[in-house]
Amino acid sequence: MSEAPEPTPSANTGVDADDARRALDDRYGRTRSRGIDRRFGWIAGGIAVIAGMTILLVGGWQQTATVEFQDIGRTIVDEHRVDVRFEVTGPAHTPVACAVEAQNPTKAIVGWKIVELPVTEERSHSVSTTVTTTNRATTGSVKSCWVLEDPE
Repeated sequence: MSEAPEPTPSANTGVDADDARRALDDRYGRTRSRGIDRRFGWIAGGIAVIAGMTILLVGGWQQTATVEFQDIGRTIVDEHRVDVRFEVTGPAHTPVACAVEAQNPTKAIVGWKIVELPVTEERSHSVSTTVTTTNRATTGSVKSCWVLEDPE
């Protein structure tokens, strides 16, 4: 029992070596079209990276102008006044304004005020303001804060 020799492409089998290699490449997916697929993948990946970086850069610029605020406390002074204390954090050298409101027990707004903060080098400000009310307030708080537009 002898083993059969493996066929090899040679001149006496009638199969050219280049034809045999092409046949094997076709059979196992090693054809030239794969290079085109790989190139398409690299191009699509590059476009995705550029788009992602653009979104991050544009989003990062918008984040620099955000203003955050937090209530610290309130004191009911009398029937027509409430003191509200809050902290504001925003960009330095930027004018910021906040809307402060006072509410009665049924959550109706009985007084409000717009407070413009001074432009300073500091990012955080502790603010205390008095809101005049039409009726007795049970609470006072900052409603929102925003960056003021330049009048240019």
